[in-house]
Amino acid sequence: MKELTKKLWPIIRILIIPYIILMFLLVYRIDYLIYAPGGITEVESVIDIDYEVEEIKGSISSTYIISFKRPTFFQFVINDFSKYNEVIILPEYYRHYTDQENREISYLQKMTSVDAAVIVAYQLASEDNDDIIFEESATYHVVLVTGKAEDLSNYDSVGLGDEFISMIGESDELVTDINDLTDFMIEGNSYTFNFKNEEALYQVDLTTEDIEDRALILTEYLLVNEDEINPKFTENDSNIGGPSGGLLQTLSIYNNLIQEDITHGLKIAGTGTIRYDGSVGYIGGVKQKIATAYINKVDLFFIPAIDERYSSHNYIEALAACEEFGIDPEGWLIPVATIQEAIDYLEGIE
Repeated sequence: MKELTKKLWPIIRILIIPYIILMFLLVYRIDYLIYAPGGITEVESVIDIDYEVEEIKGSISSTYIISFKRPTFFQFVINDFSKYNEVIILPEYYRHYTDQENREISYLQKMTSVDAAVIVAYQLASEDNDDIIFEESATYHVVLVTGKAEDLSNYDSVGLGDEFISMIGESDELVTDINDLTDFMIEGNSYTFNFKNEEALYQVDLTTEDIEDRALILTEYLLVNEDEINPKFTENDSNIGGPSGGLLQTLSIYNNLIQEDITHGLKIAGTGTIRYDGSVGYIGGVKQKIATAYINKVDLFFIPAIDERYSSHNYIEALAACEEFGIDPEGWLIPVATIQEAIDYLEGIE
């Protein structure tokens, strides 16, 4: 038996080594991020407004792309075969997140983005339509955990998306404003933080450094109190995450709250986050979103305008993508700084 094995070993080695290399290429993941074209999703299929308006002849869609965080060597190599794809080094801050944590962050961004879209759209529509009820009591503030650095103390005890309630500071002060946290903390000390998830309230001990060094990122949001608005809306399940659909979500909700259809029968898409004041924010993956819209034969595409305050140059990136792909941007690529500019543009179409 030993003699047979000895004779066969050269053949076995020849077969095993390529197998090991192949498995390495298929399984081992590297710290890069790949962006690839995705698709468009009609906002009406995701956010349903319980209100009757005239027939909407066109469509308003958000644009999504496919991203591979920490791809395998195999995915990394085949990425080079498409001119539409893009590879960047994964930012160091995100490298420690698991796939599950990335999904949680994406869901959180989508959830808060939809609420922002509802707030802005309902407020705009209520100015011209008395049927729309959106009082000040229709929104409420929350502070959510939106990020955790790898060196956060008690890392596993704090959940992404959980709500910050308070901190017990020096002399047992109860601090609820995240802007005041460091005023009630002494360097090097540990303090009790109160959080809330879907199941219960819980406490975690965190250090001054966790807050000062932003190892724990807490972000304040406005959410919608659905009992205080009219008409009601329903958000359907969707696998698309992130905040970049905010502009188009707002535009679609608004169009479903007014009597005159502003789509003019056009296939409208675009990208951009939405802020509570109605301004449009920066997004990533511009090149792939331009390609996605072009492949899907979109009639016009909204993009965030240049905004030096936030170092937003999406429009310049979009123009470069149009040139690369042979797309004429005139009348197709529409830069907007606010949701009102997008509405005005559509209302001005004859």
